[in-house]
Amino acid sequence: MNFWQEKFGYGDFSQAFDPKYGDPYPVPIVMATEETLKGYGTIVTDFDKEEVEIVPWPVQGWRKLCEDTGTLGGTLSGLFKYKWQGDLCTSVNEAVVEGNYVTGKLPKNVSPKNRTHVLVKDIGYHPDGSQMFYPQNGEAFVAILALPGDDLTLESFQAFYCDGSFGIHIHPNVWHQPLYPVADEAVFLNKQGAVQGYVSADTVKEFGKFLLLPLTKPQ
Repeated sequence: MNFWQEKFGYGDFSQAFDPKYGDPYPVPIVMATEETLKGYGTIVTDFDKEEVEIVPWPVQGWRKLCEDTGTLGGTLSGLFKYKWQGDLCTSVNEAVVEGNYVTGKLPKNVSPKNRTHVLVKDIGYHPDGSQMFYPQNGEAFVAILALPGDDLTLESFQAFYCDGSFGIHIHPNVWHQPLYPVADEAVFLNKQGAVQGYVSADTVKEFGKFLLLPLTKPQ
């Protein structure tokens, strides 16, 4: 178990089919457009020119940050590689130390040869900065997002289908997971804040439910 799995619970799908959790909660899906992504992020067409949004370090009282401080952590960039291994979705973020994740598991009735849905339970946000993903080879993908705010409900989650012709730039404080590729493998250009503060949630622990995320284009 690596640092991220130990600290944030990534990869534990051992109870995915336990009947006590009932049916997973179906997350609605829409096509990702500038309009549908409002509040969550923006579409990226030029990765190199897109800049990470850095959030100033919070203060504890009424005194303000000194000018030009609190935003000096810089950014990280690197490849974010995804691969389906049997019924598990795995990913490696080369921009961070030990950025290896297991982020989803196929439901019982879904075959690795016809991936229509994936079970998800972990989600988090970066309070210190934004994060952007751009498909290196035009791979289609699905993003699961929720608007800022710590009082999540199951209805907070929204899925976005991206056809691979663009990337997405996720605003600071927006809940997200690493992406879910439609194909067997995908590689993304990744850029994010270097401080990489992280706030996490586990829907199984909080709501007693796995999320059922669609992987097909909405009708």
